[in-house]
Amino acid sequence: MNGIRMCAAGALFGLLVAGGAPTATAELEGTNGCQASGAFLDGGFTVDAATIGDDLVTVLRSDTVAWQGSVAAPPGEYSGSISVELPPPFGDVEIDSWSGDSQSTSNEGVREYDLPSLVPAGVEFEVVGSHTDQNGTCSGYVRMEVEGGAFDSPLTAISLVGTVATGAGLAAMLRPLLRPVPKKVV
Repeated sequence: MNGIRMCAAGALFGLLVAGGAPTATAELEGTNGCQASGAFLDGGFTVDAATIGDDLVTVLRSDTVAWQGSVAAPPGEYSGSISVELPPPFGDVEIDSWSGDSQSTSNEGVREYDLPSLVPAGVEFEVVGSHTDQNGTCSGYVRMEVEGGAFDSPLTAISLVGTVATGAGLAAMLRPLLRPVPKKVV
């Protein structure tokens, strides 16, 4: 009976984790006429946050991005940030943040990135950004993944070895429980 309870609890936990994950989409919302885009120079494509829709963007492990951002009216005092929300256990990595006081309605630059090999390829993550100024706020995100497969990361091999070792330990522990019980002769 305990085995059935453990299997049911494991299945319920799996449903909560898998079923509770929100469906990711790309969007850009704001009250200040904001726009943002990035041209991936080595990848040879441009991502416009306002028009990307539900597309999953596949990026190279390292690249150079020529970015631009703008608002409709002079911002006055402003602040904002952009970060990458990687899957657990990696957490969030801030790419850039800004603040100040300006009458300029746009900004642009070039930024290189190089993701470590421990970041798994073929796994979705989000790049999120926000900007606040005297005219309103703007926030958005884009779904992305690193080009390649799950076996491109050394974490995959480590996880597989750990799984095999845990399974062998579990099998050794359960072996005495699975032996047939001799019948008593009365």
